[in-house]
Amino acid sequence: MKNLDHSQLQKLKNEIQDRKAELIGIGLKYGLSHQETIQFSQRLDDLINVYVRETAHKKRNGSIRLRCDSKRLE
Repeated sequence: MKNLDHSQLQKLKNEIQDRKAELIGIGLKYGLSHQETIQFSQRLDDLINVYVRETAHKKRNGSIRLRCDSKRLE
């Protein structure tokens, strides 16, 4: 993914929030060291990395200003 517009970034942010909630459930069900939990966590990390790269790129270029609420991503 690259050059996401504001709407796409918002969808990605929402997906991250949804996946985070799913990860919590998987962690509670299987435990934090279970392979299923680790794989899901890694996929979530990939989404977060895309979001961070995109927002950093857009801030550098001044094309969009989004405030990343770290508490919502935790």
